[in-house]
Amino acid sequence: MAKTRTDPKREAIRLTKLWQEFGPNTYPLDLDTLVNGAILTSDFSDELVIDKRHFDSFEGSLVRTKGMRKWTMLLNTQVRNVRRRRFTFAHELGHFMCHREIREKFEDSEDSLNDFRDEIETEANIFASWLLMPANLLRGEFHDTAWETATLQTIADRFECSMQASALRHVQLSSKPIAFVVSRDGMIIWATKSNSAPFMTSYMFGDELPSGSHAEECFRNGNVGLERQPVGSVWNDTRHAFESQYFDHSGEGYQYTCIEFQ
Repeated sequence: MAKTRTDPKREAIRLTKLWQEFGPNTYPLDLDTLVNGAILTSDFSDELVIDKRHFDSFEGSLVRTKGMRKWTMLLNTQVRNVRRRRFTFAHELGHFMCHREIREKFEDSEDSLNDFRDEIETEANIFASWLLMPANLLRGEFHDTAWETATLQTIADRFECSMQASALRHVQLSSKPIAFVVSRDGMIIWATKSNSAPFMTSYMFGDELPSGSHAEECFRNGNVGLERQPVGSVWNDTRHAFESQYFDHSGEGYQYTCIEFQ
């Protein structure tokens, strides 16, 4: 019989319903409370133990005890970024909920957590995003809000997630024509746009930031660029847009641009 995995969105929605209908229904979501209430005290067929301490080689891991239906989730407390640790927790929980029938060990570093080409890792990220940032709250609270750095910061604080994860989730859910672009040294690394956003002249990996854009100006001049600015039709030949951005402070040189089309 072929080994199967469970749909990450369905599993995240199921846990969200338990949290919102029978749990505290508070956000940011308390993952420890969720696990203790929805999984460890249920009639779940598998046992889950969570071990948080220092590890040298990974940020998070999920391991099955040989010959048993017992799993141990290992979370590295040496990771300084609290929101990254929190997303890793949800990511490993995604492996437990969706993938435990197909593999007996999962080990995640920063690279694997950001590997969009790996289907299993992508599914775990989808689970984490849907669980930590429920669609009903994001749509209800931020539907009419302008898409800019200040909004992104508010969303990240609301759900205690990273700016990147918050941007990706919000853009995918939004009915407004918006986009989010990640670049470095003036070159786009990855981007995402909502279904209603138009074609973008600069969008793919390796594209240069468009000349005349606020993003390109901020890159050249070293400006912060937090304030929302009109930029005309630099991202699309017929649709004008507004931009705002911020720069990553980790030393990696990433630039993040929020774009909303008129």
